[in-house]
Amino acid sequence: MGGSAFSSKGIALHVPRMPPIVYSQVKAACHARLRDLFVYVATPIEGPEKKDHGDIDVLVALERPVVFPSTTDGARIQRPPRDMMAVVEKSLGAEHSIIDPAGGSANLAIPWPSKPDSGTENIHSGQEKDEDEDEDTKAAYVQIDIRICRDVDHLCWCLFKHAHGDIWNLLGSTIRSFGLTVDEDALWLRIPEIEKIDRKQAKVQLSRDPAEILHFLGMKVEGFWAEPFDSVEALFAYVTTCRLFSVRDESDANGEPGDETTSAGVIGGDEGRKKLKANDRRRRRMNGRPIYRRWINEFIPQLSAEGRFAPEGLARNLQEARSTVRDEAFASFFVRGEYTRRLRDWEVKKSADEVKKLIKTLIPDDLDHQYRSCLVSAMRKIVMADSYDFGDIAPSVPFQDSERIYNLAAVRLFVEHRWKELGRMAWSRQMEKAHQNMLLKKQGRLAAQNHRSLGD
Repeated sequence: MGGSAFSSKGIALHVPRMPPIVYSQVKAACHARLRDLFVYVATPIEGPEKKDHGDIDVLVALERPVVFPSTTDGARIQRPPRDMMAVVEKSLGAEHSIIDPAGGSANLAIPWPSKPDSGTENIHSGQEKDEDEDEDTKAAYVQIDIRICRDVDHLCWCLFKHAHGDIWNLLGSTIRSFGLTVDEDALWLRIPEIEKIDRKQAKVQLSRDPAEILHFLGMKVEGFWAEPFDSVEALFAYVTTCRLFSVRDESDANGEPGDETTSAGVIGGDEGRKKLKANDRRRRRMNGRPIYRRWINEFIPQLSAEGRFAPEGLARNLQEARSTVRDEAFASFFVRGEYTRRLRDWEVKKSADEVKKLIKTLIPDDLDHQYRSCLVSAMRKIVMADSYDFGDIAPSVPFQDSERIYNLAAVRLFVEHRWKELGRMAWSRQMEKAHQNMLLKKQGRLAAQNHRSLGD
């Protein structure tokens, strides 16, 4: 959150940016205290050229007493995340907190260390400050963003996803055009036929293995986990080693602002900014992330001016490029079966939705409302549920093929020719059913009256 979590919630706290000495001291002290509670405690590798820090990100996993019980009567039952977060708050001396409803993550505000240069154990935890401290220091806090990970694999993934600050903002803009997405859980392959309608169903998980993913993108694993990049330029240079990276010239841009479906390649400069303005999330990223802003405003235009990383071959045809990357993902991650099943299930559902809509559209809308509702319901039973409740009014051939996809032309012909006859029959049956229900209710009332009379 860059130290802005509390202000964004309207909580007036003074959370100044931390110089490196304060950041290192507080991070070390927090890690030390949290290691009494968890087996794994870590902070993602920082981005390059950090002159100060807005907050401290800490990831933890595996409650220590559960993994290493102090008694011989078996391991303790792991506490719910919200209960564990309360222990974390107390351990770190947090005076303010914003906790996710599920309890797995939180923004904590702990007092600024009273003596930033005096060692790693001196987090101010409510002790009295020196009389000569100024008012700003007395009111200052450090923001700790903490997440309790589900397991060690989840922790490793979060370290990977948030390593080097903005690296996945840059890589994400590179790989997205090819149907790939990285989020807080994994690398995903998006199904183009589904993604504009249902983003969640469109995602097929490829991997949560960092090394596997870097290899798939054609990038070196060596050095990624070691330390921050020496400079922003070194970070940018590493991102360009992605085998899918290319730069599209501004004059070559097409499509509407924010449209990523026309051609591959990152675009910067005025055209890149125009496209970002059409996307609220990316616009906020542009405004709040200096490295990302530098990438769009300076680095990409420079590469474009030099004619470097120009799209070649399939990169110029996005549809073919996405198909190629999809097939490469099938070969590398063995997800063809899941992808095919997901697409087929979606096509079946889409076909059924189209038929439901078609039937309703073909029934005249100037009919009595109840009559029309009765008719639409009956027609859907015949067409979609193979109902033979109405005798001769039944399809002579199936409306679906072997893949359960409807023949819309056959459905249209059937509805147009049989709706009048079916309407009369369905409405007659509904009236008869309503009449029978009225008789049953009347008989019930009479029986109740007789029962009361006998009781008197």
